[in-house]
Amino acid sequence: MQTPKDYTRKLLLKTAREAFLQKGYKAVSMREISKLSGVGLSNIYNYYPCKEDLLAVVLHPLLEAMNGMLDNHNRDESLSLEIFTSEEYHRKTMQEVMGIISRYRKELKLLFLDTQDSRFKDYWERWIGKSSAIGMEYLERMKELYPDLHTQISPFFMHFTCSWWMNMMKEVVLHEELSQEEIECFIGEYIHFSTGGWKKLMNVECNREKKMVGNKTSSYSSRIKTNSI
Repeated sequence: MQTPKDYTRKLLLKTAREAFLQKGYKAVSMREISKLSGVGLSNIYNYYPCKEDLLAVVLHPLLEAMNGMLDNHNRDESLSLEIFTSEEYHRKTMQEVMGIISRYRKELKLLFLDTQDSRFKDYWERWIGKSSAIGMEYLERMKELYPDLHTQISPFFMHFTCSWWMNMMKEVVLHEELSQEEIECFIGEYIHFSTGGWKKLMNVECNREKKMVGNKTSSYSSRIKTNSI
């Protein structure tokens, strides 16, 4: 059963979210949230000590989704040369990005454009930094599995490519005239473009050819041994 405190907390969150997304974080005061919600100004502070705390709760689902996307990057199924050619992998990546943009487009716009006066002002730089570290770790793990891969990529290049991802999402969010189909097409094109670049940079094709030659040699040797017996 919902208690009066739960109801008030949810009411304040709903009111703040609507106000922030409509007018921007900076333009909305706690006094306005009090007026719109009907909750006394002094009472609001019993639930949310400051406006930033309300913003944090409003953005929490989006931030969880963004962090989840990073956490999924180095999962075991991604540690394969097949990700560079697998349409299924590309489709799943596109669906993940599309899901975030579709569900949190307004929150993304708020985070991109109107959090300069809050603790989230450098969120994207921190996200890019974390993404870069995860990317460098991914290269190390791929090198262990495929020693012939070229993985000596400069940390700044990794930082640059991670910032591209952010700019890609930002452009999609800010161009509100784009339809769902246009966004999906653009993201698909970007994923294929990005994957192709990494494939070339890491010499993936050469490693795939070596692996195929190795498999054929091994199979040929096995047949010779069998025939000798």
